[in-house]
Amino acid sequence: MPMTKSESSRLKWKQTLAMLLLLLPLKGVAAESMLVWLAEERAGVRDFATASHPLIQGLRASAPTSLAVLSPLMDLADQQALSVDALWRGADEVVLSASTRYAADAVVVGRVDAGGATPFTEWVVWQDGQRQLLSTQGDWQEQVDELLASLPQISTIDPNAIAAPLSLPGQMTPPGYLVTVYRLNQAGDYLRVMDLFREHLGSQAVIPVSFNAGTLRVSIDYDGAVSALQRDLLSTSQLTELPDGQLEFFWN
Repeated sequence: MPMTKSESSRLKWKQTLAMLLLLLPLKGVAAESMLVWLAEERAGVRDFATASHPLIQGLRASAPTSLAVLSPLMDLADQQALSVDALWRGADEVVLSASTRYAADAVVVGRVDAGGATPFTEWVVWQDGQRQLLSTQGDWQEQVDELLASLPQISTIDPNAIAAPLSLPGQMTPPGYLVTVYRLNQAGDYLRVMDLFREHLGSQAVIPVSFNAGTLRVSIDYDGAVSALQRDLLSTSQLTELPDGQLEFFWN
């Protein structure tokens, strides 16, 4: 049955409206991503900062909705690709190579000196083949705001200065105590366990070995007996020891 003139007009109006809606910009969708590598020196000791560091948390809370703030997994691949010493001395080629797996639109390196009265951070920002150097000092939120405000102001460098990705050696189980954690069934449990271990034992001491079906295995470089490590890990309320299990835990 053919449409009436009125029905045809309504259909054309709906089609026009649909086309206009398609042309409108989408809001609240992350169109860009920024990978943040952060190292901190405290009391003369340099280590990678965890995702719970105030600078990372501040960036995630303050970044616009169009910018997703990413943290490296710091798994075995990351730790093979980039050491904290290489990050601290500003080995740009190594940092960029380690960052390729994340395919981020921008790569940010922060080196935090937390030994003074107020924290001081040196930043390097890579975006679209361009490089920016920035220093911030003050409380964490002030530094976050200054970094975010500076992101569009990037000075141009020669894109050929960016090296090609480095080839990584084949992965193998690293030496150390093998610790197994079960029941990581909720979103984010993996990162929470890794943050807990690294804050408790140090980032360089903890290397992920595998994570599958809610079970995480990590290698821990620990200067002490296995019984001492067992007690050390049980001092955290988030872990429960398996009956008759050595270095095997349930995640609470």
